[in-house]
Amino acid sequence: MQLSRIQFRARQATGKLRRFFRANLYTKENPALLARREGECTRCGACCKILFKCPFLIEESEQKDQVRYSCAIYGKYPNQCQLYPLAPKDLEEIEEPCGYTFR
Repeated sequence: MQLSRIQFRARQATGKLRRFFRANLYTKENPALLARREGECTRCGACCKILFKCPFLIEESEQKDQVRYSCAIYGKYPNQCQLYPLAPKDLEEIEEPCGYTFR
């Protein structure tokens, strides 16, 4: 069953709150969660467009129909950005494929 657009946006909003909480307040399980993560960032920008487009997201055209993304505040961005994705359910909240998976 496919989620309606409103349900999907509600899931994204809930995920943003969950990631903020886990990245900044309840960090005890983060090393174990990150140990299950595999892959690497493909600079697709999907995580920076959850619910709304991050104002620090920079689009860089590489070739026709290819865009890479970067962060205007790279290295100074919030913890939840640095840790994304922290859990498998984080990948359910993006609208594009991600270079990360979980075992």
